[in-house]
Amino acid sequence: MQLATLSIRNFRGVREGDLALNQHNVFIGANNCGKTTIIEALALLFGRDRMVRALTEHDFFGGNPGPVDRIRLTATVVGFRGNDASRHPDWFGPDRAVPKWIHPETGALLAEPINTKSILACQIGFAGRFDRASLEVETARYFVDEDSIDVFAEDSYQTIPARLLKEIGFFLVPASRTWDRVISFSSELFRRVLTSGDGLPSQAVLSERDRLRAPDQPVEADAKLAPIVQELNDELKGFFPTAPKLKLRLTSTDSDGVMESLVPHFSFADADLAIPARRHGTGLVSLQSLLLLFQFGRRRTAAGQGFWMALEEPELHIPPPLQRRVVQRLQSLSAQTFITSHSPTVAGMSDPKALHVLRNQGGKLISTPLSSAMAQASDPNPVRKLFELHRLDTITALMHDCLLIPEGLLDVELLHILAMAVDAHQRWEPGFDSHFLAHVGVIRTTDGQVVATYERLRDLHPRIVCLLDGDPAGDSYLASLAGKHAPPTRALRWPDGWTIEDVFGWVLDAEPAVLETIDGILRVPVKTADLVARLKSTDRAAGGLKQDRVAYEAIGQAIAGSTIARGRALALLNAMASECLGVDTSLFSDNDELETLRIRVFNP
Repeated sequence: MQLATLSIRNFRGVREGDLALNQHNVFIGANNCGKTTIIEALALLFGRDRMVRALTEHDFFGGNPGPVDRIRLTATVVGFRGNDASRHPDWFGPDRAVPKWIHPETGALLAEPINTKSILACQIGFAGRFDRASLEVETARYFVDEDSIDVFAEDSYQTIPARLLKEIGFFLVPASRTWDRVISFSSELFRRVLTSGDGLPSQAVLSERDRLRAPDQPVEADAKLAPIVQELNDELKGFFPTAPKLKLRLTSTDSDGVMESLVPHFSFADADLAIPARRHGTGLVSLQSLLLLFQFGRRRTAAGQGFWMALEEPELHIPPPLQRRVVQRLQSLSAQTFITSHSPTVAGMSDPKALHVLRNQGGKLISTPLSSAMAQASDPNPVRKLFELHRLDTITALMHDCLLIPEGLLDVELLHILAMAVDAHQRWEPGFDSHFLAHVGVIRTTDGQVVATYERLRDLHPRIVCLLDGDPAGDSYLASLAGKHAPPTRALRWPDGWTIEDVFGWVLDAEPAVLETIDGILRVPVKTADLVARLKSTDRAAGGLKQDRVAYEAIGQAIAGSTIARGRALALLNAMASECLGVDTSLFSDNDELETLRIRVFNP
């Protein structure tokens, strides 16, 4: 069985959201877009309540639920063998789910099949309401008949037997993994893995119990301890006619005591001494639960049982090469997977159909598969590169709060050099911290394909800003963007005649003495105007520096070493970040030439 769709209403930061799901699903997006909400909605629906903190009124959208406000989660389950409800009486019947059908082409839910390709489905629901009298959240998990029914008002819903949830086999590994005793008998998961196979190693436990009950060298027989023990025994003899004798043992010497005392140890290479898990690095500790679940999944799959796996942020404590291995092994044994991630490695290795780019617009959760925005064969090569050669960079940018699409790759490179010069000297004092790269994802636009790039990305992110030069080509791009039925949030434009090289000149003008540092590196005397002209020129014989990476790095180092120039660069980048986030700043002003697109022009 698999999950076809998930509907979320009034849960956490999501007022409404509907997701179409695939066999493998990776959710990415900016912070607070709803990734964890999706995973915890699945946990509530499929019986992993203990993996979710206790619900309070803060778990309702808005945080102050009224008497009729409800959390409503609905999952559509498919994959019933034979596509025949009569063959699954545990799932469909008078006191079970109402058979529903999915349209084979549109995916719409139907009351009756339209042809043999219609897919049998049932819906599972979870509802929660806040009781103002008891100040508690009442919950219900049930088979969904009609979406409009209030299960608390009707009080006639059909609950889902726990064994059916067990049959589905949904498991969750949350983002916070700090356990050090997962591979031990104190872990319920460890015991379940054992019982899913041949059962507990009872004979080994009993043998260890007997050995501990009668050790060859008991602690109380130690020469330094024996006199004290003997004195205690003599005292006990005076109080109890049965003359009890003190024995010191490592456990309570029953089978439970032995199992509870076992602690996982690990040794590396040829080391003789094994070290407890808690003394190892967090990577090994956090991997324990995954390794156990892999074993559990293998056993369930071999037995023909369901195994769904949800994994939050597999990149935590795991280096990139192992992230790939973990995700690949997980997908190879799970009937369905749900992964949230901030890692471009995890996201980049995923099938574009499986990669869901999330955005939250005022509580409305929107999930767009990367495949729906992928470049087509007819697109120019620079746009195709965004999803092929530069896919990791594009995915990384999509995880930011806003996207900036500049005119070309040179703009991207020089903006990064300017940002790195600033970030290398960040300070804690207010006004000295840099926000640009923290909030703005810069897209690797090439060859002036700013308009085509925007067209491909606009459905993947709610806040996109374009950056244009102050020349006729830039104005032409602005006119094209303004003519779109859904233009960008806003556009930033350099002053008339300016390109990114002039911006560097403006930064350097803050402290002319910085040019001496650049002179020392480039070994050619320069003035700001001359340097800008050379940065725009490709004529190497005449001292042109366009696309000269050594020169760019030299200028970046010079700016980084100047407090004044660096301060001017910081002010510009922070203003750009604010503008991209929708906040007006004094360094930019409105240009009202195009009514459908708000243009903000830099004021040097």
